[in-house]
Amino acid sequence: MNGQLIRELEALGGDILPASLRECDEIVIDQPGFKTRIALWGGHLVSFIPTGQEDVLFQSSNEGAKTRFGRRHFGVPVCWPWFGANEKHSDYPAHGLARYFRWELAEVGRFKNDDVKIVLRLASEEHPLIEEMWPQAFELRQVFRFSADGFSINFSAANLSEKSMPVSEALHTYFHVGDNKTTQVHGLDGVIYIDKLDKGERKQQKGIVSPFEYIDSVYLESPDVCEIHDASLQRKIIVRSKGSQSTVLWNPGPELAKKRSDMEDEDYRRFVCVETANAMNDAYDIKPGDMHQLRVSVSVEPLEPAETTESV
Repeated sequence: MNGQLIRELEALGGDILPASLRECDEIVIDQPGFKTRIALWGGHLVSFIPTGQEDVLFQSSNEGAKTRFGRRHFGVPVCWPWFGANEKHSDYPAHGLARYFRWELAEVGRFKNDDVKIVLRLASEEHPLIEEMWPQAFELRQVFRFSADGFSINFSAANLSEKSMPVSEALHTYFHVGDNKTTQVHGLDGVIYIDKLDKGERKQQKGIVSPFEYIDSVYLESPDVCEIHDASLQRKIIVRSKGSQSTVLWNPGPELAKKRSDMEDEDYRRFVCVETANAMNDAYDIKPGDMHQLRVSVSVEPLEPAETTESV
């Protein structure tokens, strides 16, 4: 790794954990207002802990299969360039390629307001297996922004090929909650969604989403803001999206969790997936030479008692 980048990282209170996840390094930053951890494997934001609070992100203790495309459930996986199963190749991994390869640290610094800035990069030309599975050249970047108030991820995908690139995608965020049964998601009232657990039926959301278990729904043309109200931890997680047309909600529930070999039986109780996405009907094409950006911003506030039933 570039020595200058390491020195700049150390100046931010950061450090490198060598080969700590899938034989890839991790970046750890400790600031007065927060602690955060980023895995170069898959470009995962693993953890974000505001001072005096529990982690905003969930991490399963189950490491899953230790294969090239063995999945783990934690943090913010990048699902790209396809969301879900690959429509043409049933043997390709679920949720694309970006989450299964080593990203490179490209930049370290601060924004003008003093927020911490970390930039990661993944270029297809540097990974022969990516080129074999996805012949169109691309470059991905994630710009992470951290402060005591929360974090944001600006994900960009550049099409470096001479053909249009069909893409579906998600920042598949696992939010840590005290108890998913009492957790509520606000802000999706009236939105049409595809219920993947009911043969892809189209339905309309009525009110808040709760309890948050056994759910796999793609909310189409969803609002830019939704909120997770966690009564157990008494906090409100505000999720703001840009460049996203879909919001995906997922939790396997008790029965499916027990059947999974990459998840502990009780893991489903401690997370809700609220994903910033362009999926299914909201998939799109990136024209040759063009770039698309997908952004999620997450902030945390105390939850007032009255907010456990009110809608956004």
